[in-house]
Amino acid sequence: MKRLTISVDDIATLRYMLNDSDFDPVQFGILCEVAGAQGISVTLSDTQLGIQERDIHLLKQLHKTFLNLHIPPESEAVRLALTVNPDMVTFVEVKRGETLKISPLSSFQVEQTIPDIISDFHANNISVAVFCSPEINILKQINKVEIDYVEFDCLEYTMATDSNEELLALDKLNSATLAAAKLGFGINVYGGIDYSHLPVLATIPRLEDICMGINVIKRAFLVGVNHAIAEACQQLMFHHSE
Repeated sequence: MKRLTISVDDIATLRYMLNDSDFDPVQFGILCEVAGAQGISVTLSDTQLGIQERDIHLLKQLHKTFLNLHIPPESEAVRLALTVNPDMVTFVEVKRGETLKISPLSSFQVEQTIPDIISDFHANNISVAVFCSPEINILKQINKVEIDYVEFDCLEYTMATDSNEELLALDKLNSATLAAAKLGFGINVYGGIDYSHLPVLATIPRLEDICMGINVIKRAFLVGVNHAIAEACQQLMFHHSE
C-alpha cells in the first residue's frame, strides 16, 4: 500500500498568522502518526511564517514513522538537515511571500548544486530526493545526479479545471512515474492532493509516498485528526496497486 505522509507546514503558517501557539505543527504531526499516517513532512524556512528549527528538532525526537525534510539547497539548510538527521531530505525551491510555498528545483540547481552536497547525506544514511515536475526530459537531467527519489509536483493534475486537463495531467504523471521507476528512482508525490485524488493516485504502480497537506488539515478541523487520517488511509488501502 502507498504510504500516507502529512505535511504540517500549514499548521505552522496558521500559528504565525493567528499568533496562537495552540496551532502546533509538532503536536499535529504526532497526532497524525498515532491516527495511522506513515510519515511527516516539513519544509525548512528562514521566516517566522513556517516551520521553525525548534519544531524540526522536536519532531526528530518524538516522531515514530518517517520524517521527510524539504529544504532549499543552501548551506545553512544543509547544515541543519545534517544535524537533525531525518530519514529523507527533499530539495525544493522555497518561495517566500504572504504564504510559504515550495516549487520544483531548477535544472541548474540540480546539476550544479546538488552533486556537491549529496555525499554528506548519503554518508549519514539519509535518502535524498528532488522535487520536480513529472516530465521525462527533467528526469534525464536528474539521472545525472546520484539521488534516491523524485518527488513529483502533481499540481497540474490536482488543480486541473476540467476533465480533459485532468486526464492529460494524469497521463503525464503515469508516464513520468514509469520512466522514473525504470531509472531506479523511488517516487513520491506532493501538491494540492485532496481526498478525491487518492483513489486514482493509489492505483499508480511504483508510487511510494503520497503527501497531503492543507486538505487533510481542513478535514481534521471538521471531523478530528483520527477520522481525517482514517478516511485517507481507507482510500489508499481500498484502491491500492503494487
